[in-house]
Amino acid sequence: MSNLKLSQKQVVFIIAGAVLAIGIFALIFLNLRPTASKGPALTLKVWGTESSGALQQVIDTYPYAQVSYTQIDPAHYQSELLAALAAGNGPDVFEIGNRDLPRFEDILSPFPSSSSVFGIEQLSQLFPDVVAQDFVANGRIYGLPLSIDTLAMLYNKDLFNAAGIAEPPATWDEFDADVAKLRAVDAAGGLLQAGAAIGGSSASIPHAADLLALIMLQNGTTMTNSAGTSASFASAANKSPGLAAFKFYLQFANPASPYYTWNDSFPSGGNAFDSFAEGKTAIVFAYHSDLAAIKAKAPFLNYAVAPMPQLSAPPGGGPVTVVNYPKYLGFVAAKAGQTAAAWNFILYLTTPLSGDANAYGAATGNPPALRSAIAADENSQDLSVFASQALTARSWYEANSTEDEAALNTAIEDAENGQAASRALSEAEAAVSALMQ
Repeated sequence: MSNLKLSQKQVVFIIAGAVLAIGIFALIFLNLRPTASKGPALTLKVWGTESSGALQQVIDTYPYAQVSYTQIDPAHYQSELLAALAAGNGPDVFEIGNRDLPRFEDILSPFPSSSSVFGIEQLSQLFPDVVAQDFVANGRIYGLPLSIDTLAMLYNKDLFNAAGIAEPPATWDEFDADVAKLRAVDAAGGLLQAGAAIGGSSASIPHAADLLALIMLQNGTTMTNSAGTSASFASAANKSPGLAAFKFYLQFANPASPYYTWNDSFPSGGNAFDSFAEGKTAIVFAYHSDLAAIKAKAPFLNYAVAPMPQLSAPPGGGPVTVVNYPKYLGFVAAKAGQTAAAWNFILYLTTPLSGDANAYGAATGNPPALRSAIAADENSQDLSVFASQALTARSWYEANSTEDEAALNTAIEDAENGQAASRALSEAEAAVSALMQ
C-alpha cells in the first residue's frame, strides 16, 4: 500500500490514536512487565492458527520473555487445545473465536482489574465496538484481536455487465431486483445460472447460518433475552422480525418465488464457491479469509468485493442501522498460565506497543483490528470493504457457537423439506436456548 494517499482527517486520526495508545500502554507496561530475575529466562507458550511468519516480527522484538509459538492446523486446533489444557500442559496465550468466550471463560484470566489506566473506555478507543461485545464479560476484558473479518458480497462483474447491472446492490430490495435479472432457467424452470447463493443450507452455501443470522440482526431481531439465558429470535410468532428475516432468506430457494435463484443441489459436485469460480453463480457471500481459496480456483475470474446489502428501511420506519457480521480470532490468557506476563505479551502483540501496529497486516494482508489501521485502509482496493465493515459489525451471545450454527442450519433444511418456517425456527430457538441453561 505504498501508493495509498491518506486524507488530512485520516492522518490526524491515526496520529491521535497512536499518541493515545503509547501514553496508555507505557503505563500498562510498567505495571505488567515481568520483573528481572536471576533464574531461568521466562518463556511464554503461545498457540494459534496464524502462521509463525505473520507473528515473527513481534516475537523477535518482544523484550520481556522468550516466546515459544506453536502453529496448529485450524481443523484440529480446538481439540488439541482442549486436550492440552485438560492435561495441564496448555499454552499461556492462545486464540479463540470471537463467538467462543462463553465456552472458555471459566479457564481464562481477564485483564488485571487492578490496572487504572486501561479498561473498557480505552478498549473502545482503540478497537471497533464489536471487540467489546465479543471479548468483555462482567466488565472484564478477556481477549484482543489482530484482525477483524466480516461477511461481504462477492460479485461476478462479467455476469453483471451481461445483465445490464452497472453497480452491485446496496440494499436487499435492489438485491431482489438484481437476482431476478441474473438468474437463468431452462424451459422446465431448472436453474442454469444462479443469481446468488442464498436460501440454501450449509450443504451448498458456506456460512449459510452466518448469513441468516446477519439478516435477522439487520431486521432488528433480538437474538437472546437480556440475561443471556434463552434465545428469542423466533418469539412473537408471525410478528417476529426473526421469522420475517427467515422467510426472506428462504424465498431464494423456493421455486414458487419470483426471486427463486438457488437450491442445495444446484452446484453439482461442489458448493457455492465452486459454482462462483466456474462463472455459474453471480453473487456469493464470503469472508476475507475465503478469498485465497476462491482465487486459487479461478485466478482470472473477473469479480469484485462489495459491502453487504442493508435494509432499505427498518421495520416500523426510522433511520437504517447498518449491521455487518464478524468472524475473527482473539488472543486470550490461560488462567493456569503466567497471567501477568501473558497479558503483557497480548498487549504488545495486538496494540501499537510493538512499534509497528501494522506489521501483522503487512505480513498477512488480513483486514485490521485497530481503528487507526482501519482508517488507513479505507482506500485500499483489497481491504476497504472488510476494514470499514468492522466498524458496524455486531455479534450476539452464543453459549456454543458450533451448536448454534447447527441449529440454524437445521432450521433451513427443515423448512426446505416442507416444515412450516415458524415451526422450524421455533425448534432452532429451543435448541439454542437449551445450550444456554
